[in-house]
Amino acid sequence: MRPVSTILERFRRAAAVPAAVGDELAGELAPLFLALDSIEEESERIRRAADESVARRLGAAREEAAGETAEAHRRAEAGRARALAERREAREAEARSLVAAAEAEAREIRERGAARVPDLVAEVVACVKAGPE
Repeated sequence: MRPVSTILERFRRAAAVPAAVGDELAGELAPLFLALDSIEEESERIRRAADESVARRLGAAREEAAGETAEAHRRAEAGRARALAERREAREAEARSLVAAAEAEAREIRERGAARVPDLVAEVVACVKAGPE
């Protein structure tokens, strides 16, 4: 890094400021340091404003994310409830189908049994008429 004196010398030449010796140097640099102080204050103000803006944006983003998360949870719960209802409906339809099949089978068995009754009655009557053997 260059020594401060060479940096200051560059400013002196550009502004046509005569070289100062001793105490005059402080007086010569005072306006420059005052300008730097105001620049530092302004940069600090800008930094604080940026920090506040970032904090506001982060807060808004967090709120938005929380809202979206809550909405996603709500949609997921609705999806689970819908799937549960669909499964329940499918099981109920299957149960209705099984009951209908069982009723049809029971009806068929009753019909076959009813159809066999006259033959069985005739056989029993024939046995009774024939007597003990």
